[in-house]
Amino acid sequence: MPNNFSQNHSSQNKPFRLSRRRLAAWYTGIMTLILMSCGFAIHRVVIHARWLNLVQEMQQLAIHLENRIEPALKQPGQLDATAQRLLPELCLNSTGCSQSLNPPESLGIKPFSNLEGKDYCIRFLDRYKRAVASLQFPVTNLACQEPQFWQTLKDSRGEQYHSQRFPLHISGGSWGTLQVARSLNDLDLYLAWIELALITMIGLGICSVGLASWWLAGLAMRPIEQSYQQMQQFTADAAHELRTPLAALQAIVQTALRSTDLTPEDAKGAFQILNRQNHRLTRLVQDLLILSQLDQQTDRQNFAPCCLNQLIQDLVDEFAALALAAQITLYFAIADKENLVQVAADSEQLYRAIANLLSNAIRYTPAQGEVTIRLNHNHSQAMIQVEDTGIGISAIEQSQIFNRFYRVDQGRSHHQGGAGLGLSITKTIIQNHRGSLSLISELGQGSQFTILLPLVSAKPLKGWKFRENSDRLSN
Repeated sequence: MPNNFSQNHSSQNKPFRLSRRRLAAWYTGIMTLILMSCGFAIHRVVIHARWLNLVQEMQQLAIHLENRIEPALKQPGQLDATAQRLLPELCLNSTGCSQSLNPPESLGIKPFSNLEGKDYCIRFLDRYKRAVASLQFPVTNLACQEPQFWQTLKDSRGEQYHSQRFPLHISGGSWGTLQVARSLNDLDLYLAWIELALITMIGLGICSVGLASWWLAGLAMRPIEQSYQQMQQFTADAAHELRTPLAALQAIVQTALRSTDLTPEDAKGAFQILNRQNHRLTRLVQDLLILSQLDQQTDRQNFAPCCLNQLIQDLVDEFAALALAAQITLYFAIADKENLVQVAADSEQLYRAIANLLSNAIRYTPAQGEVTIRLNHNHSQAMIQVEDTGIGISAIEQSQIFNRFYRVDQGRSHHQGGAGLGLSITKTIIQNHRGSLSLISELGQGSQFTILLPLVSAKPLKGWKFRENSDRLSN
């Protein structure tokens, strides 16, 4: 038996585990796309920012070089002898390079742009694109002297350079062009670290999102699974409740059909049993329909004002005969006899909810007992209490008393035709009215059900008279 239960429980949870995995996969997939998109956007922004910084650096270097060599720019496409004095590392195609190997700081460039760790190749071109002079930073950067360098902008080690041309001007017009090529090695290294950091962060983010998605999917599926289990339990209980009267009806009908000497008295007895079972079936179906309608009820704003004084008085009048037949004294007490207590409610539903409490109170109170219904209110809430001196409810059963098809006394409830739906209907109605239903009970000491509802108003009495049937509860 335990193995069968485990198998059934496992088979019931299988679709929820599958749905949880799918939901977690969707969460993870969507968040992965978002993280990758954000990572790609960050990568592009970083590249763009670094590229702008590189271009600005090259522009600043070109401006500084132009300012330094400007006195030597007198004739278009020509540099005079002062050029190498102004730029000691300059190599003139006509005279060659200077013999001095001064560090880059001697050029006065460092205050404008930090050249440390960056390779530059520079050419001065005349108006016909012919090289007039060249310059390299650092002086040990031999890539600038490679034959194919200026055609491919790539050195023998495979390092790429970015090239830009800046026009050089003299008073008579254009002197030529300053071509600046900068190594991209440091930029590539920086971007490689950025990409590694982004990949690591995105990977950790995806793992975290996967775990969080699995947890969130479990939270999301939990109420669905609980609702599914409640629906299964509700269906099983409803089938069980319907099976008993249907089996009794079938047995009676088959017995009558097989009988060859059915007397009028026997037929009358059989019809009476059929009538009772039919009444029980009808009431069960009505309760199920009411529960279904209450579960689907979402509009709670269109309730009309309902006078609790009159509604409870009508209930007392209706149940007075039932209480008298059960030898039970029924009391009705109002704390504020000067005002009509009004709440926003569906009067028929609220009538049904309180009637269920009164019916149960009378049903489970022994003869010579008492049932009391009280009405009170404060500035924000109306309170209805139904108290009896009946058999009471144990603490264990109080947590289950509002479950559908649950009965405290199974045998007595079946005998009296109860299906265990009354309190469930009552609680659902009260909750749909934004109220609350609570219970205080002790075995052998009776029970007290308390309903709290939002108060609309407490108006002075006009044309309505309270009929209290006992001085014991007079306020």
